Amino acid sequence: MKLITETSTEIENIVENTESGRKYMVEGVFAVGDVKNANGRIYESSILHPAMQKYVNEKVAVGRGFGELNHPTSPTISFDRVVMVIENLTPNKSNWHGKATIVNEGLGKIVIGIMDAGGKVGVSTRALGTLRESNGVKYVNSDLVFSAVDVVSDPSGPGAWINGINESVNYEMLEDGTIIQLAVDSFKKKIDEAKAIRAFADLMVRLGDR
Repeated sequence: MKLITETSTEIENIVENTESGRKYMVEGVFAVGDVKNANGRIYESSILHPAMQKYVNEKVAVGRGFGELNHPTSPTISFDRVVMVIENLTPNKSNWHGKATIVNEGLGKIVIGIMDAGGKVGVSTRALGTLRESNGVKYVNSDLVFSAVDVVSDPSGPGAWINGINESVNYEMLEDGTIIQLAVDSFKKKIDEAKAIRAFADLMVRLGDR
């Protein structure tokens, strides 16, 4: 499985005045289905909906739906980078609409500072999955597993950046939900090449001894 990220641009930044102080939120379309996105991928709703519902049931519903500041290079959550807690995610036709509260601690203060200054932030899903290609279009397979919805600064950039970082990294999810990183494909390739060179060298030595 590969790390897959997709960014939504249909996000509204909200600041509410409450009795306990100002509350900072982001709300809008968190995930889009049945449409080819900017990364050339399609999340069919028949695949997106079950995967997102599983994330809602296992994470959001129990207060564990988190978002970090920009995408890390791993599918796992680091508490020291969390800036957002997802309040709800609900299906809307082929898409998923979400609402989340910005954490007023740690890196969350950076997001709040941006919003106070009139800046806008976006959100981007982070998931594990595999792809299949048909007629030049990449479709996400049914092994899709969402791990987070992160806060990002550049809707057009983080997805491409993280794909470049992780295109050679494989992950596996164990039966208990633990995610482990497998060997890097490029490293395995180097090992295979080294073995081939040694084998060829040994062959040359044996031929020379004749």
